[in-house]
Amino acid sequence: MRIVFQILLTLVLTGNVCAQFVDDFSDGEFTSNPVWSGTAEKFMVDNNRLRLFAPAATDVAWLSTPSLAINNAVWEFWVRLNFNPSSSNFTRIYLSSSQHNLSGSLNGYFVMIGDTQDEVSLYRQTGTTRTKIIDGSDGRVNSDPVIIRVRVTRSNEGEWQLFTDAGATGAYILEGQVTDNTHLSSAFFGVYCAYTSTRSSHFYFDDFSVTGNPYVPPPAGTYKQIIFTELFPDPTPVIGLPEAEFVELYNRSATAVNLNGWRFADAASTATLPSFNLQPGNYVILAPTSAASAYQTFGDVIALPGFPTLNNSSDQLKLLDPYNNLIDEVNYSDTWYRNDDKKSGGWTLELIDTENICAEEENWAAAEHPRGGTPGQENSIKANKPDLTGPRLLSAFPITENTLLVSFDEKMENTLPPVSRFSLFPSISIISVAFGPSLREMILQLSGNLQPGVDYTLTVNDVFDCSGNRIQENFRMVNFGLPEPAVPGDVVIHELLFNPRPFGVDFVEVYNRSAKYINLKNWRIGNYSGTGFTNPQVITTGNLLLPPRGIMAFTTDPVTIRAHYPQAENGTIIKVPALPAFPDTEGSVSIITDNSEVSDYFSYHRDYHSVFLRDKEGVSLERIDSESETNNPNNWKSAASTVGFATPGLPNSNASVPGVLSGKVYVQPEVFLPLNGYPDFAEIRYTFEAGGKMAHVKILDQQGREIKVLASNAMLGTEGFFRWDGDRQDGTKVRPGYYLVWFEVFDNSGRVETFRKRIIVAPGR
Repeated sequence: MRIVFQILLTLVLTGNVCAQFVDDFSDGEFTSNPVWSGTAEKFMVDNNRLRLFAPAATDVAWLSTPSLAINNAVWEFWVRLNFNPSSSNFTRIYLSSSQHNLSGSLNGYFVMIGDTQDEVSLYRQTGTTRTKIIDGSDGRVNSDPVIIRVRVTRSNEGEWQLFTDAGATGAYILEGQVTDNTHLSSAFFGVYCAYTSTRSSHFYFDDFSVTGNPYVPPPAGTYKQIIFTELFPDPTPVIGLPEAEFVELYNRSATAVNLNGWRFADAASTATLPSFNLQPGNYVILAPTSAASAYQTFGDVIALPGFPTLNNSSDQLKLLDPYNNLIDEVNYSDTWYRNDDKKSGGWTLELIDTENICAEEENWAAAEHPRGGTPGQENSIKANKPDLTGPRLLSAFPITENTLLVSFDEKMENTLPPVSRFSLFPSISIISVAFGPSLREMILQLSGNLQPGVDYTLTVNDVFDCSGNRIQENFRMVNFGLPEPAVPGDVVIHELLFNPRPFGVDFVEVYNRSAKYINLKNWRIGNYSGTGFTNPQVITTGNLLLPPRGIMAFTTDPVTIRAHYPQAENGTIIKVPALPAFPDTEGSVSIITDNSEVSDYFSYHRDYHSVFLRDKEGVSLERIDSESETNNPNNWKSAASTVGFATPGLPNSNASVPGVLSGKVYVQPEVFLPLNGYPDFAEIRYTFEAGGKMAHVKILDQQGREIKVLASNAMLGTEGFFRWDGDRQDGTKVRPGYYLVWFEVFDNSGRVETFRKRIIVAPGR
């Protein structure tokens, strides 16, 4: 399309095509000055007027002449129809057309005189689809004959006005106005007649006058030349901004950009921008037409009919130039606010660093301005935030037996790396690399097929992110396998937090006790009614591999879980859109396969917690033995206090330890030198056949006096340790010599065991 525009512009500059013309047919012909062509045999000039003079038959006829006028344009003409028009006998005057042939598919605008409403109206034509954009008054041409003058105007911004003068009295009436920039260029002007056999010679046209400027195609935009810098998807409740959505654009280039014909779109709708010169370093607000005036006090505003509605939770926004080139894209989520209060409404999302064109979610946050945002102005959180960190390899997923989808945690450079940068173990050659659905993903084509039951390792070397940072050394490898179908019982409930701390959230942990890689795509978490699952909530609609003996925890808010349980930073915690309700006293949880089979379920009760716990809030129930019956109350224990009362995404603190027949406590090392030795502390380690025991651990001197309490009523898992730094209870350093570790454990049956271990504090050198 751009090439067509350039050719037409060349013709204008060389004088070969008219941008404007006048024709009153006083020369007695229509074959020159200007040249009309089409079904010319059906037309004649009669008494200095263009007349349809076709055979008596039901048919159509048309003539067109080159015309580029479209900007600041005025079209005027006179029409006489010696009959009362109808849906079978009418005329279209094409003000602009992309094609010479007015009877076929084209892009343009025309005035319709006639039809069943006896009106004069303005239409837009796209291909063969015709849409009325100005609806003229019904009955305007309800007469026989019809004599009428028509004037149409269009501004550079795409504002159309339609005027009529019925009877050619010299007094025009405004039929209506509209802004429409669907088609920005013109190549031809012309007349089109639809007629029956009795009306084949009763159409007359005269006094054509067309003035205006041709459409000059703008230069194509460049990627990130104009960028989104502020979004307002949820304006309620009002903090200080108008209660209306907007987005903000910023020109980060060194030249002014006319936005005429550019488009702002989301997944559901698209709005076309009018002419507006966005200067370098300046902002402009895009707002719905109904709200544009409310934002005028903040800065430049473009009112957009058909402004795409911004979804509160997430949306995909695009900015496209007139040639459909992607200039900027934002796939935002309400998690980008990083603030639960602000994501509830009334606050904007702001871009932090306008020069960091590679960053995505990490470069956005909630506005800090007290009114809730900074439309049309520099952002309140603007800062220099360059990307200095290399990418991480997140996963490799077999799309087919010989195709891998490889995912990274950020956009990669847009030049594909060679296949030599990727390797598989066990070895299968990689024969090609391509980008996936985004620059965060690559597709590897393998020379052979992956085999089920085999653990594969993908290693990536010397690939770079969009900012040029090399992949991080510790995140170059991932393990994966070919997914296999799951059967009920392969994946089991492993840990459950159903009574979280204040402001906390629930989580459900599962364990793959099979030897298969299992894809959790379209799996669900629900409750259980006794006969089947209820209230199912989808875990993910994307691919998610759970490896053999793998553990995953699912929650609606991983950030809160990691804040409440710091050890969870090392676990696999997956964010899910929703979880079913888990009452604090008793309830149920089920894990459901993509085939709607219950893989496992657990009916829990708060009494399954340890009797020694005074406060059960924030304490999870852990499964002891993954192979034993799920709904045996004796197979569940409260998570140990020594691990923070929960282990989401990690091995359970109460997991049974194979091969441990009786309790064992030992000191490692027995001799240490506090403060400046190596080692300078000692660990008192323990292993038990089951968790849930309570412990008192203290240090005694040679006279049996207590000098340090390491644990008092601590709930233990199956294994762990306490640390002694060679200090007293008051924090002072002990003298060199022999000391005793007193380790006492007891359970809810009343059984007590005591372990005594020697520990030596060495003298300094």
